[in-house]
Amino acid sequence: MRIKKFRRLVGYFNMPQVSAGFCSDGDRAAFLQAMRVVPGAVAIIACRDGLDVTGMAATAWNSLTADPPTVLACVNLTASAHALIQNAKAFSVNLVPTEASEIVAIFSGQRGLSGSSRFDNEEWSVGPAGQPMLNSAVISLECELVADHGHETHTIFIGRVGAIRRQTNASALMYANGVYGRMIDLD
Repeated sequence: MRIKKFRRLVGYFNMPQVSAGFCSDGDRAAFLQAMRVVPGAVAIIACRDGLDVTGMAATAWNSLTADPPTVLACVNLTASAHALIQNAKAFSVNLVPTEASEIVAIFSGQRGLSGSSRFDNEEWSVGPAGQPMLNSAVISLECELVADHGHETHTIFIGRVGAIRRQTNASALMYANGVYGRMIDLD
């Protein structure tokens, strides 16, 4: 009975009907434009395996669980970090501070650097499990790879957090609408 009443109300207010289908391949551009407005915290996903070290700028990462502490990072199959994370079974997530947008430029390929040439020894140190940790990061999380899930063009890497470093007086760099910014208090 409630469903029928709701349907009558929808008709009464002359609300547009939403298609039950999914986006077609032709909707890719519309999807990308829609996702541009979603703000993301910018991090460097970094990995070391022996002498090989690489990293990438990313907003597709997030906390997953608190018990145990885990994070997820979505990495394109073609990214240099992808195979290294799989081989090393470890990675770090380094939340970039607002004053360090140049680090993002370096790790997003805008400066023509790759691999170990992206790591300035003064900016980076090695965590207890051997992963690169950005010294100026708002937070750095050193993670052991505990699971991965491939989906289309990306792999979702799930990492159990080991070492945590935190800067209490730093603000995170955000990205939305094609520009970098910072959070502000609304109070």
